[in-house]
Formats: sequence, C-alpha cells, structure tokens
Amino acid sequence: MFSLNEIVRVTSGQLMQGNGLQKVKGVAIDSRLVKKNDLFIAVKGKRHDGHDFIAQALRNGARAVLVSKKSKTRPIGGSVGIVYVKDTIEALGFIARAHRDKFRIPIVAITGSSGKTTSKELLVCVLKRRFKVLANIGTQNNHIGVPLTLLTIKPSHEMAVVEFGTNCPGDIAWLTRMTRPDIAVMTNIGESHLELLKTPRNVLREKLTLVEGLPHGAPVIYNEDDPFLRMIPRRIKDKVFIRYGIKRQADVMAHQIVRIDNTSLRFKVDGHSFTLRSPVLHNVYNALAALSCGRLFEIGFRRMRDCLKRFNFQQARQKISRLGPMWLIDDTYNANPVSLESALQTLALFQVTGRRILVCGDMLELGKRSKDIHRRSGRMAARLKLDCILTYGPMARFITQGARHARQKVMIRHFKQVTTLNKFLKDFCRKGDVVLIKGSRGMHMERVVSFLQKHF
Repeated sequence: MFSLNEIVRVTSGQLMQGNGLQKVKGVAIDSRLVKKNDLFIAVKGKRHDGHDFIAQALRNGARAVLVSKKSKTRPIGGSVGIVYVKDTIEALGFIARAHRDKFRIPIVAITGSSGKTTSKELLVCVLKRRFKVLANIGTQNNHIGVPLTLLTIKPSHEMAVVEFGTNCPGDIAWLTRMTRPDIAVMTNIGESHLELLKTPRNVLREKLTLVEGLPHGAPVIYNEDDPFLRMIPRRIKDKVFIRYGIKRQADVMAHQIVRIDNTSLRFKVDGHSFTLRSPVLHNVYNALAALSCGRLFEIGFRRMRDCLKRFNFQQARQKISRLGPMWLIDDTYNANPVSLESALQTLALFQVTGRRILVCGDMLELGKRSKDIHRRSGRMAARLKLDCILTYGPMARFITQGARHARQKVMIRHFKQVTTLNKFLKDFCRKGDVVLIKGSRGMHMERVVSFLQKHF
C-alpha cells in the first residue's frame, strides 16, 4: 500500500487533488484491470493513451490517478486523488523501485540477445525446487513489463527472476536502477536491435550496464563460448564471475551432448546426466545458465535434473511437433541472426526421410546493416544444404539473394504475399518433410503455422 504523499515523493510529482494520507492498494495501467482502491497510471502507448480511459478506470473503482496531462483531469470528482508527473512511464518505474525496496530478497536479472526467456523459465523451474519465486510473465521485459512485475512482489516471495530486454541505449541501466538486482545472467551478444544500438559492441556496452549496476562482489553468470561476453572480466574487476559453456573451459560445462531423437537430447555436467525435451543445441546453453545459478543457490544436481527432464519448452520457440505425415518446427515468436542460426542448425540436423524446408520472414530492427545481414543468413542457410528456402517480406528477399550467391543445389523462392506462400506450401509439402517457420514478431509468421496445421 502507498499513500498519495509517498507516490508524490518517489515520483517527484504534484498532488493536484485529494488527501495525501489517502492510500491505494494496487497499481494498474489497463483500465479494464483496475480493482477497487487501485492507482490508475495513465500511460501513453503507441496505439492508445491511458488518459482517454480515466473515466473507465474510475468506474472500475480506482481511488487515484497518476497523469501527465492536466487537461484530462478536469471532469474528475473531488474525492479522487490526482497526482501529476512529467512522464507517467518513468513514474511507474519509480513506484516499482520503491515497492522493490520494501523487500530483502535476492533478485536475478537475465539479459542477452537471444535465449533469455527460455533461460529465465528454466531457471525459475530450478529455483522453485527450493524457493517461492516471482518472475516476469512471458516476455514482460521492458520499461513497462519490469515495473509491473516488481509491483507484484509479496511478503511470501523468497526470490525474484527478472528478464531485461532492450532496443535503445539506456534501457538496461534504467531497469537495473529500478530493480536493484543481486545477480546477473548473460546469455549471449549478437546482432539484435541494431536500429538504435547500431553494432554488437554497442549491444555489449548496453548489457554491461547491468553488470556495472550490481553490488560489489556480486555473481555474474555468463556464456564463456560467446566472444563478446568473455571480455567482461577484463573490463569489470569487482564482481565474481561464473562461466558456463560447451566449447571453452568453464566452471559449468556440458559434455557428451547426444541427440536422442528429433524431440530430445542428453548431456552431462560433472558426471551427472541431464535430458531435455528438445533437440535444440542452443537449449543446452539455456540449461547451463539455469544449472549455474541453481548451483550458486545450493540446489543439488539430482533435483535440477528432475526439473529439466519435465520442463516443457514454450510454443513458437523451436517447438517441434508432428504435422500429419511431416514435421513442423515453429520458431515464429521472434527472429534475429543469433536465433536464426540456432534454428537452421536444428533444421540441418533433423532426421527425416523427406526434405528440409526453411520458410523465413524478415528479421526486423537491424538498422542500416539489415540487407547485408539477411544476405549473410541466406548464404549460411544454403551452405547447410537445405532442400528448399522460401522467404517472405521486403528484407527476406535478400536472404534469397544471398542463398543464390552461395550457388548450392537448393530450391529458392521469394513470395510477396503470405497467401501465395501458403498456397505453394499446400501443394509442395509431402510425407517425410520437415518445415521450419521463422521470422520476427512483426511479420506474423504464425499465419503460416496455422495454415499448415489446418491443411496437414
């Protein structure tokens, strides 16, 4: 519970109306989710402005509103508290930080170019073997999702795991100041969100603000196989580093990685055998991140082994399923060059009697280097000796260009319309084939998945 005076203090706001001693019980930014005696924060988004839904929030029981537009407060009755701030999104973060500071629990922050959501879910699965754990729901990892997560910390929670995402400079530093994490987990650094971050080195600098914001002597768990992340100990000296990996010597290493079949794999760590319900090599790295953190909190390998064996990997993240007479790899949640390379490796190693078919949409937010990155991805896909490369979207046509330049014996076609692509797949796919569907979230490649599920 916060009083309006407390909200004014932590946000540097102005109490325009109401009693400063008046208290609110919760915080909401969606007027439909407001409960009695909540504080409604009017956030302006890309599509909607929360100030336009103040009346609905009040009907649903809001006791106070936090606004950045004074003109929108004129019709509000005198019993409702009104706090004015310059930026309601920033104020949401300040309130979340004040709430987080009420609890003395360790918080683990996870970030990276890819794999962070799966690593987070695996880590939560492991930590729940011993602790009452709070975590972001799904990918609520930005300047709105993270504070909403922090505001759900309860006295019953013993630990929190929070995923940090970024697409512009300063994001990670702000989330770190807000969350005050005790431990950092770094998955990898790659060509993602380059529209504003420009280069992978800038991505590294952005992610490093998490490590810099940790307390002195705090643990930093990172992927030693990543060429950017293994530079961290040379740049930052006052932390404790825990390395995991497959190729290079590390504190937590995976050995004897074996694909059991098209749906699972096995590996060993310190002589202990682990099984994952996924054939994706990249998920071994995600599991190692979870194991490293679990070991830090003295959770035994046996308990972690049982947890990982039962873990169900999320939909649309290299989710493998039978589709009538063929196989489907649904990796439509999002795409960047790192995750595409991982998916292509999964496709290339897939055991099938038919053909290996790639269906790929644009990778977004890659800035000025987008064309070159797409061309390079096309060359890589062709050299993996896939049987067919099908692309959709204005940038994905450079994948086909790169694939043709590789001069491999592979069928290559580009489509301007998803309906045309779907019609082609309906006639082209046959028994024994495996189809990988990949693309950035904004390309809505799940439409292709739904079409194939309907017709096969």
